[in-house]
Amino acid sequence: MPLLYSAPNGYEVLGFRRLLLALVIAWILPSIVAAVALLGQYLAGTPAMGDPGLMVWALSVLLLMSPAISWLGLVLAAPFVAALMDRGWFGWVPAACLGLICGALIAYVMGNSVALSFGAAQIAALRAILGRLRPMAFAV
Repeated sequence: MPLLYSAPNGYEVLGFRRLLLALVIAWILPSIVAAVALLGQYLAGTPAMGDPGLMVWALSVLLLMSPAISWLGLVLAAPFVAALMDRGWFGWVPAACLGLICGALIAYVMGNSVALSFGAAQIAALRAILGRLRPMAFAV
């Protein structure tokens, strides 16, 4: 059941290098997506479309700057990811819960609740990246 479980000894199958690579990808990927989105918005002229265009632009700028803060959540989550994978408990639900917990801690430190949702999304993205890098680490 991939919602709750991953493969037992999944961290042994994954290895430290692939975990580190996935952490770097999860850290940088939002900025790349945001840069492409901002370029598309600039070419389409979406800020001139009023409030909806400005909301999309603001979200893209927020994603572009997210690596400035998100590294803290990834560093905080990395040992827990390794421990959960080692025990076979790094399915989608535990990944989202870990992201919510890390996001809540960062939101508390920063005094801004935006980090809560970004933490859950980023650790879920990390789970997806790890699954693409080494599918056997998640085969139940």
